[in-house]
Amino acid sequence: MTPPANPQPTPAMLGWAREVVGPVGEPSLLSRTNSLLWRLPGAGGDYVLKHLTDPTSDLDAETALLTALPPDAPFRRPLALRRLADGSALTLAAYLEGPCLADVLATAPAATAEAWAGQWHTMMRLVAARPASGFGKADARGHAEHRTWSDFLHTYLERQRRKAPRLAALRHAAVAEALTGLSAPLDAAAPTPTLLSADVNHRNFLVTAAGLHCVNVPVLWAGDPAACYGEALVHWDGSPGLRRLVALSGAPAWRLHWYAAFHAYVILAFVERFSPEPLADARPWGGRRPLLSLLDRHLAALRASRTTSEETACQ
Repeated sequence: MTPPANPQPTPAMLGWAREVVGPVGEPSLLSRTNSLLWRLPGAGGDYVLKHLTDPTSDLDAETALLTALPPDAPFRRPLALRRLADGSALTLAAYLEGPCLADVLATAPAATAEAWAGQWHTMMRLVAARPASGFGKADARGHAEHRTWSDFLHTYLERQRRKAPRLAALRHAAVAEALTGLSAPLDAAAPTPTLLSADVNHRNFLVTAAGLHCVNVPVLWAGDPAACYGEALVHWDGSPGLRRLVALSGAPAWRLHWYAAFHAYVILAFVERFSPEPLADARPWGGRRPLLSLLDRHLAALRASRTTSEETACQ
């Protein structure tokens, strides 16, 4: 069955929103990329009603993180949440005025992009300050089940291979071979786990009058803090802010290139499963270069950076 072009919240969803914040007006659809988001006008300001249907998101882990962050941290916190009988959930939050980072980064002046990169780094450090134990996908306590970081990465990559067979036929062997060769140095680089945001695509950040604001932390991992910066090489590709992020990461080039290639593969697996777009055409949200091209570039740079100390992550 084809989903409706303009899905609307049910009367029960709107009734719950009114119980929380009082009268609200007609909803307007904001996004249907993963979950469904609507803007609700209210007497005291507008709100965002989110129907969280994405099974990879962990509302408990995100809620625990947001509750523990400093009050002035630039993360949007829900005003209320409600579990539904089908396993999905509703959240209600204040509406923030401003575009997605994905929609404005490509045309932003260099100084502006560099400032956003600094703000992004500050957010990642706030996440990293929370406790973590074990390696892998973290729960509300910051705990994960794997004994080593590389064990989790191998398990996760194998899961993506099974989920996306067309992509696996194209690139799995190269990525898996790289991971096998890097397992020991990756474990040495992350002997203890750090909490990190494992989905830093630019639709999870808004540009407001006060600066960059995170509006979604769907998945938390416990592992190498360089992983989210490597993923950022994919999403910030072509931006003047990229060089600053590389410097702020404090990580050597080989780790950043590895995580960039790994996350490009993960994003492409998502594309194969949920998008009609051909893999060869798929780009990061707001990005210019195809993900397959980025994956190959970072694998090549990884090989080079392992043999020369002059290699940088911004070539």
